[in-house]
Amino acid sequence: MNFCEMKNDDMELIRESGNVYRDFGHPNAGLEQARSIIAAKIINILDERKLSMRDAEKQTGV
Repeated sequence: MNFCEMKNDDMELIRESGNVYRDFGHPNAGLEQARSIIAAKIINILDERKLSMRDAEKQTGV
C-alpha cells in the first residue's frame, strides 16, 4: 500500500518523547541527543561563517 492509498483507519498516532534516540531504544539516548545538538550547532556556525571543515581545523587546531 502506498501513501496515496492509505486511509485514516490505517494510521496510528504515536507520541514521541522529544528524543528520537530514546524513541528507538538507544541505550545512551541522552548522550546521543546531546552530540547531535552540538554537531548541528557547529554546522550552523560553519555555514554562517562560510567555513569548510578544513578551514575550521586550520583556525582552531582541532
